[in-house]
Amino acid sequence: MDATIMQRAASTRAPLTDAEPRFRSAFDAVRFALCYSSQQYGTTPLAKHVDETPIGRGMGLVDMDGAAQAGIICWHIEALPEIHLAVLVVSAAPRTLPCKCGAPCCLGTTPSAKWRAAVEWLTDAAVTYSHTLSHRQARRAIIKKLFGARGSLADIAELCDVPAHTVSRNAASIRRWLETARPASWA
Repeated sequence: MDATIMQRAASTRAPLTDAEPRFRSAFDAVRFALCYSSQQYGTTPLAKHVDETPIGRGMGLVDMDGAAQAGIICWHIEALPEIHLAVLVVSAAPRTLPCKCGAPCCLGTTPSAKWRAAVEWLTDAAVTYSHTLSHRQARRAIIKKLFGARGSLADIAELCDVPAHTVSRNAASIRRWLETARPASWA
């Protein structure tokens, strides 16, 4: 019986050699690490062998392998200067996480603490690079917009009661600052 289980397990898993890259780019590796859920639990060896569903090729980073790889990547990125770390987290980390609180007002998601903290750090640091914009909410909205949030600069100006040309000029200077903080290798 043991031989049958082992044969089935061997036939459903394609071997992954060390020579094969796990990620297409460094950014994909960072995205994997920042999106790796702390709520994933390892599968027991017996459950792996009994499961008849084909596993497929994938990256081979599940269970403890995935947790270890995510931990190593996070350890490396946390050694970066704060500006690089914040730009990387805002670019790669999930903005929201699933929420299962069950409250009537719950939309099923909650903001990611890592993403929110990185946006706040960039908002505080951007005060030096925004020429005349001391409005914190406008700086935060500009940073979110530069990283893909919906809306326009005109919407930000209207929401924050700031002239549109001021928002536009400051968005350009913040964009230039962020481009210098994002090395070309991350693209």
